[in-house]
Amino acid sequence: MCGIFGCLSDDAAAVVLEGLRKLEYRGYDSSGLAAIFPEHQGPIATERTIGYVSDLVSKANGRFVGAEISIGHTRWATHGGVTDNNAHPHTSNDGAITIVHNGIIENAPELRERVKNLGFTISSETDSEVIVHLLDHELKSQPSKSTPLEAFQSTISKLDGSWAIAAIMTGLDGILVARKGAPLIVGRGHKRICVSSDVQPFYGVCSEVAYMKDGDVLLITESGLQAANEGLIPDFNTLEGVYEEQNPGRHENMMLKEIFDQPISISNVMGGRISSDGRSAELGGISLTPQEISNLDRINIVGCGSAFYASLIGVHILRELSDITVEAFRASEFPAKSVCKENSLTIGVSQSGETKDTLDALQKAQVYGSSITSFCNVIGSTMSRLTGNGAYLHAGPEYAVASTKAFTNMVAVFALLGVTLSKHSGKMDEELVAEMRKLPARITNLLMEDDGSIDKAVEIISKSKTAVFIGRGISAPLTLEGALKMMEVAYLPCVAYPGGELKHGPIALIEDGTPVIAIAPKDETLNLMESSIRECKARGATIILISDADGQINEIADVVISTSTTHDLLTPITNSIPLQLLAYNLGIAKGTNVDRPRNLAKSVTVV
Repeated sequence: MCGIFGCLSDDAAAVVLEGLRKLEYRGYDSSGLAAIFPEHQGPIATERTIGYVSDLVSKANGRFVGAEISIGHTRWATHGGVTDNNAHPHTSNDGAITIVHNGIIENAPELRERVKNLGFTISSETDSEVIVHLLDHELKSQPSKSTPLEAFQSTISKLDGSWAIAAIMTGLDGILVARKGAPLIVGRGHKRICVSSDVQPFYGVCSEVAYMKDGDVLLITESGLQAANEGLIPDFNTLEGVYEEQNPGRHENMMLKEIFDQPISISNVMGGRISSDGRSAELGGISLTPQEISNLDRINIVGCGSAFYASLIGVHILRELSDITVEAFRASEFPAKSVCKENSLTIGVSQSGETKDTLDALQKAQVYGSSITSFCNVIGSTMSRLTGNGAYLHAGPEYAVASTKAFTNMVAVFALLGVTLSKHSGKMDEELVAEMRKLPARITNLLMEDDGSIDKAVEIISKSKTAVFIGRGISAPLTLEGALKMMEVAYLPCVAYPGGELKHGPIALIEDGTPVIAIAPKDETLNLMESSIRECKARGATIILISDADGQINEIADVVISTSTTHDLLTPITNSIPLQLLAYNLGIAKGTNVDRPRNLAKSVTVV
């Protein structure tokens, strides 16, 4: 979702444009840049455009060379359409102040009226533009001894909602920044200081980072940080990790690369968590001990999108392996008051660690006494810092908007947690761990073997206006993930239901030729799944079967996509591979941008 990058340096605008390029993976529909030159003369130079950062570079056409102060933005539209006028930055009527903003200003309608009554002209439909006019008013109406930082603090105090804001103005050798509910980080390097929505753009330009906290209002200058109202100044720490460029390598795009990354990413998530003899596993990093977790009254799991579906699979795993009451919730609908208490644990699951709904759910859980922890992929993310404990997914950077390797690693983390809390005998755990160790090889085989079944299935689905996904048991939530992937990257309306629910309504959708993707691993639900498939077949459906089973169930399918046999609790991992390949290849066949599907964002930082 929206990205901010700002910089103070000799080549500020060039650094900002490169920073925005590194933020592209978050998802956006327009971009913009503002810069101040050393002489601070005239209105602030700005450029905005719909489209990609490369379009912004072309439109800027070298006009920002020599700027020493610069801020930039990638916008994912929330208030107002995708237009140049609605793109950030937003500038004061006299051209002396420019701001960029992530988040949502909830009282924007009232503030717009106030700004209009003060005589300012509003030129966009956004909720963000009111900020620059309020700041302009504060600067012009406050006592002469007031500083720009004090005027900025006064402006921020009038806002309701969430924000990460960066502002520059002529005559000020710095960047004003504020944060509440949206991430903002300060980076420091040799002869430059920067601000960003996440750490990715800092690699190569900064060596230290300082994470702003909710409520922080700061002035960033070349000499350091200054806090409003004598507030605390965040500490700088060494920037950890290595930036991995968005390079698909031998693959056509990032999504396909990340699908093929999964043998390695699954190996990484298990690394150091499976014993040297390969007979046991333990998921560390959670502040509660396994015994303390086992004695809890309940575990709540919160997530959105793919993270929520992985959490539903996690519930199946934890219920099978432990006696703990476990329930998964969509983070945006989390009933914290009803399910959180002192003897409970709430787990937040997120690839980015910045998902606003999940962060809000964790904070609500804390209010009602629950312990909190997190499973996320990005080291140093807001979620990992909020919880202060948890387990990293170690999937590596995931740039394609549609999650693939992070999803399977989420399921793998739940399997590791299940073994850690297991109530079963050593032999049963050993069998599960042994199968976990085989996952990288099994996934490699699935990716390497091409019998044409995926292409046949894609040809069938491409002729339809919808697709139906069915599964039972632990495969039921996997159908939701399969449908989501196909909707995300191929824009095909899909529905997903447990096989037993078909006859209670959804079967009305099935007519001659309707593709039904049936996930039927060789587990205790196989016979029931065969019955569900026959119900669909009898009504003219074209059956695409994803299964490791032999026998009659294959005979009633029009296309069989064979998968590897593994432990029943691990089938969602192996069966994810054909689901991802189906969605990917259908998207390619339809000509969509599978890495950056329309209207979607990688890191969802608004509610």
